[in-house]
Amino acid sequence: MEADQNRTPVLETIQQLREQDTYTFALPGHRFGLGVDDHTAEVLSRDTFGADVIMAKSSVSDAEELYAQAVGARQAVFTTCGSSISIHVGLLTIAGPGKTILIDRNVHKSVVASLVLAGANPVWLRPSWDEARQVAHPATTSVVEKALEAHPEAAGVLLITPTEYGTGADVAGVADLCHARGIPLMVDEAWGGHFGFHPDPPTAAVKAGADLAVQSLHKADGGLCQASMILVGGDLVDPVDLRLRLDLITTTSPSALLYGSIDGWRRHLALDGKELIDGALKRAAALRERLGAVEGLRVDGAELLDTEGVAEWDPLKLCVDVSGLGITGYTAKSWLMDEKHLAAQLGDARRLVFSLTYADDDAAIERLATAVEELAARPPHDDAPAPRIPPLHELDLEQAMSPRDAFFAETEQVADPVGRICAEMVSPYPPGVPAVLPGERFNEAVTDYLRAAKAAGATIPDASDPELETFRVVRSS
Repeated sequence: MEADQNRTPVLETIQQLREQDTYTFALPGHRFGLGVDDHTAEVLSRDTFGADVIMAKSSVSDAEELYAQAVGARQAVFTTCGSSISIHVGLLTIAGPGKTILIDRNVHKSVVASLVLAGANPVWLRPSWDEARQVAHPATTSVVEKALEAHPEAAGVLLITPTEYGTGADVAGVADLCHARGIPLMVDEAWGGHFGFHPDPPTAAVKAGADLAVQSLHKADGGLCQASMILVGGDLVDPVDLRLRLDLITTTSPSALLYGSIDGWRRHLALDGKELIDGALKRAAALRERLGAVEGLRVDGAELLDTEGVAEWDPLKLCVDVSGLGITGYTAKSWLMDEKHLAAQLGDARRLVFSLTYADDDAAIERLATAVEELAARPPHDDAPAPRIPPLHELDLEQAMSPRDAFFAETEQVADPVGRICAEMVSPYPPGVPAVLPGERFNEAVTDYLRAAKAAGATIPDASDPELETFRVVRSS
């Protein structure tokens, strides 16, 4: 029987508890906001605390079932510690200690943390390097096939799609390869929480054959920050195992606010998703055409589909190359924030990336277009040294130790790490993809690249030495 997508079990429970004038002598201690001071209430709203009803988690299973039916998944599992914990749970489920797993090297740092936790051994799927744009696209299906042939012991495959730049892998093709061998495909689909609610590509991973798909519902969608979920597609992953792993590492006091935001987002998109996303796509196309006509700017479009590794493309990711203005994306991003109070999702060595969503109205799009046009008309002076980007294949590093062994090894800080085994993650952020990770051997190209990126304005929040004067390496390496 078709589910009533108008229902919101978590929100209904919160509302019912309010209407019943329920009082608690259990947690939370703020007593639904009664104990919150006026200043906090003014900034955060007392109603926020009033909705912080932990008893509402009793309705989550009903909300998960509605979500799974809305997007065509076997099951949905809500999480409240962000997609980082969802990635941990998924990887811990399909690859335990000593297991081999094939993974996109264009990976978020949470995947590397999962490898450290699980003690699994990665075989890195090299990305499709786009030398013209100086970005990495997903690994091709043929790369995955060759890796599977070389590693028949692999317990599964993990893809990251779409990338921070909106390019997507051939999920269906890779799923067929995995299923022919009886192993699961997991997809980090953090930027694709809205895909399942619209008929146009990009195709939702579970509909393309993925066995697990992790989605962040705060990135491009309507969930509060840390709202995430795991969608179960096929039958190669035991949902009981998945929930046992989640119980191992998640909080026992989940936020009803996060659950409620997931519940409300699902209802909103299940009822009105095509109309909402149609509007977003129309505005994105108009903005792309407008900015593409501005001298000095290059705007990526559907031509990306002719690029190696790009099977699908998300038009709600707006990538604007500003290098023709004689400035970096780092400088452009800072200028937009300082001068126009506009936050771009990403600024890199040569481009800006804007995440466009269903919530951006015509006024917001006009504000962005006008600001970028003004940036192009009067580019700010760029005092930072130009970043040095090596041929991208030189950033392919040797995995000399397992991530877990390197992370827990005896370490030291050295000024010259070339030839040494890394014992930390060093991730220019966003997008949070480690340029070097535990167990990889430093080379000169990645060392120079990281220091040049730092000097040019990149944010690198996870390095043990924030100034990158030294790096953390395995002592005996």
